[in-house]
Amino acid sequence: MRLRWTMALVVATALLAVFILLRWGGVFDDRKVVVGVLNHAIVAEEALDGFKAGLGGLGWPEGGRVTYHYRGPLAGAALDAEAERLAELKPDLFLTLSTPAAKSAFKVAKNAGIPLIFAPASDPIAIGLAENLGRPGRNATGVTFGIQEPVRLQWLKTMLPDLKAILVPYNPDDLSPLASLLKITPLAGELGIRLDHAHVRNGAELDAALSAMASDVGAVFVPVDAYVASQVPRIMLATLKRGIPLSTPQRRGVQEGAFMSYGLDMHALGAQGARLAAQVLGGVPAGDLPVETAEFRLTINMDTAGRLGISLPDPILRQADLIRISRDADGR
Repeated sequence: MRLRWTMALVVATALLAVFILLRWGGVFDDRKVVVGVLNHAIVAEEALDGFKAGLGGLGWPEGGRVTYHYRGPLAGAALDAEAERLAELKPDLFLTLSTPAAKSAFKVAKNAGIPLIFAPASDPIAIGLAENLGRPGRNATGVTFGIQEPVRLQWLKTMLPDLKAILVPYNPDDLSPLASLLKITPLAGELGIRLDHAHVRNGAELDAALSAMASDVGAVFVPVDAYVASQVPRIMLATLKRGIPLSTPQRRGVQEGAFMSYGLDMHALGAQGARLAAQVLGGVPAGDLPVETAEFRLTINMDTAGRLGISLPDPILRQADLIRISRDADGR
């Protein structure tokens, strides 16, 4: 009888341990969680779609176990105010899409003890989101990028060997394009390319910069800038009229008509952030999870290349994702 009771106790203890582990891992977790979303530009909403799909696939579906609070892209003081509003809702998690959004949310999230996932943020150490990438340690983790920008410029020069000058429109209030410029400027000098900077905070300034392009500018290079990257259709009108290519920092821009990108797939990046979020919701402190680097891919729009009269050799084409989406004569 004593042996029987001992065996029963061992089995019960083992089952309890398994249950605790499964619940900690989320299998039996029936909690309802709230995610506060802060975004700076419409281009980043593709990452939100990827995040929702990824988190849903990991057992946290929207409308079931997860409620998202999101008011759309915001900028400046409105972005800071929205971060404060979301913190008052006491969400279980902050999700920020773009570097300006991460900066606005970080302070209030930290003060409120709310973990933060950035998907993405440029140079999270420089803007104070992380002490280091291996163990960020500041109640935040996520996905970063930036190392790809010199590679993108090198690819552009390889495809356009006669390129001498490029226009670089960017928002000077956003740290992401400033970090991009620091990375590409030395390489541009080595390649013999002049970088024409243009400060762009709104549509009027963007149109003025495009109209004032120097006659020898051979391409427009959009750095990692959420606002400017959201304006691809607008930029395409000017570049196609001028007969020069446009390079964007994300695949979506090439799908919209840009000539090439070596950069991010925002949907995949969002799903990458969701994997980190699932671990945080399972009980792992955000600051203990290493910051991940986004995956990059060379992408070329073959229809735009044809329209611009750009012929590319097979060795380049074999290394790229080729997109064929015919467009109207005005680029839309």
